[in-house]
Amino acid sequence: MIRIILASHGPFCEGLLTSLQMIAGPQENIFALQLHEGEAPDDYREKLNQLLADDQSGKGTLVLCDLKGGTPYNSVAFASQKHHLALVTGMNMPMIITLATLRSEMSTLSELVDITLQSESIGVEKIELEFKGEKKHGKLSLNKNR
Repeated sequence: MIRIILASHGPFCEGLLTSLQMIAGPQENIFALQLHEGEAPDDYREKLNQLLADDQSGKGTLVLCDLKGGTPYNSVAFASQKHHLALVTGMNMPMIITLATLRSEMSTLSELVDITLQSESIGVEKIELEFKGEKKHGKLSLNKNR
């Protein structure tokens, strides 16, 4: 199964992985690699290279990053010179849940990248919450069909 690395400034990536496991159960081949405050970019790059070198599948690695242009992003871009990988920025919870539930042993790196770019994976929408002075009961289900 294609490996997925979540890379971020601080513990954001670890929080996403923990939340994913809470929602979707234990995950195989998904790793979090945070850049610690004050950590040298070279040290972070070395940890990333070690994690990428552990891949024995030959299928490549999908790296999801918090934002474009930061140390995690730049480290992954640099590592792409030696390792077969794809990089997607702007990771979020809907994206990771979608990936975890749709990937399979047969998934290719290209297919997983396409999944991250689907509108369902973006997870950004405005919810109209109009208050008209009356009491309302909040609907807790995200399922629009109920």
